[in-house]
Amino acid sequence: MADRMRGRPGHVTKITVRLGEKVLTLAVQPGRPPAAEICREVRGVVLSRQPAGLQEWVTELARGLAAQAQQNAHTAEVLRKLVAGS
Repeated sequence: MADRMRGRPGHVTKITVRLGEKVLTLAVQPGRPPAAEICREVRGVVLSRQPAGLQEWVTELARGLAAQAQQNAHTAEVLRKLVAGS
């Protein structure tokens, strides 16, 4: 981010996705394979840290995003019913 703010192109080196208690991290370094990690975190404290293969990380990300989308759809439906008074 510091590179981008100074007008330089910059490079992505790490992606972190927080889905509830799960934290998925994917880090890349030139000349090395991506390093994937799945953590369980509660109130900022990491309870478990597990290195993961890229396929496992992607599968866990997809599963977490699907669960989040389903929860958001359910919440939206409940709010619609509440507002409509049904």
